[in-house]
Amino acid sequence: MEFLSNNFISEFFVIVLKWVYSIVQSYPAAIIIVTIAIRLLILPLDLRQKQSSRKMAMVQPKLESLKKRYANNPQQLQKKQKELYKNEGVKPLAGCLPMLITLPIFFAFFGAMRVLAAEQTITFLLNAQNIGGTAYELPRWLWVNNFWQPDSGFSAILPSAGDFVSFVQSNVTYINPQSLHMLSNAGLISYNASAGLQGTAAYDTLVNNIIVQNGLEGVNNGWFVLPILAGGTLFLQQKISMGSNPQMQQQGKFMLWFFPLFSIYICATTNAAFAVYWLFANIYALAQLLVLNYIYKKRDQKTKPDMIEEAS
Repeated sequence: MEFLSNNFISEFFVIVLKWVYSIVQSYPAAIIIVTIAIRLLILPLDLRQKQSSRKMAMVQPKLESLKKRYANNPQQLQKKQKELYKNEGVKPLAGCLPMLITLPIFFAFFGAMRVLAAEQTITFLLNAQNIGGTAYELPRWLWVNNFWQPDSGFSAILPSAGDFVSFVQSNVTYINPQSLHMLSNAGLISYNASAGLQGTAAYDTLVNNIIVQNGLEGVNNGWFVLPILAGGTLFLQQKISMGSNPQMQQQGKFMLWFFPLFSIYICATTNAAFAVYWLFANIYALAQLLVLNYIYKKRDQKTKPDMIEEAS
């Protein structure tokens, strides 16, 4: 599954995020701006999916009628369904297009955040080692003490020496050899042929000095706020999308709960940067859904009197 998050799309997002950061000088702001820009780019697909869903809902009574009429003749039922879709201008697969675009973006952004987290964490530690840990401030954002660590009550502000070695090993694809060499020269990691990469006492001392200087002894990195908000906004989005259609509610019951819970888990176990992306992507999608529902509702209310006049 590595190819899903480590590809040319994730590399492109890294370049774009760094460019936006050079302008706004804030990675949280850069992530929010890029997230909204991406959602605006795929807006035509979202509109197409919304129109397809509305058409599917409108032909649902006719579909149910066909299913009853041809309950004992599956081939004829399939033929009549195709005819109905053609006559009503319904394209069932059109509703899948936004998902086919959103999922690759989701994984690519996940990979981009891993790259940035690796780069920023190593740069932070090397700068702290050169300047002195007692004089270096953490990359805080709101209630999150370290933006490149998870917004979690179980996560340390900075990884321990052992966790840092695991972090380096799991992200070695994104770390250039020069950075590894600098970490070794700074005494923050060590390497020998028999044991491989190992943490050092110098690393623990540096991290302790940073934590003490920032007055955060015994404090964890976050409060699960971003993960819970990301899961909650996704739940609301899916709940509203289902509307009052009993069939959609029944078919989407599993997804209604699974994906929000999965979002909470992912956002609570990866860096806060990715959680910010996913939260604001969900907020945008929810706001767009509410606006479109309002517009379509007003349009339906306006066309109903005209239809009644034509019928009379």
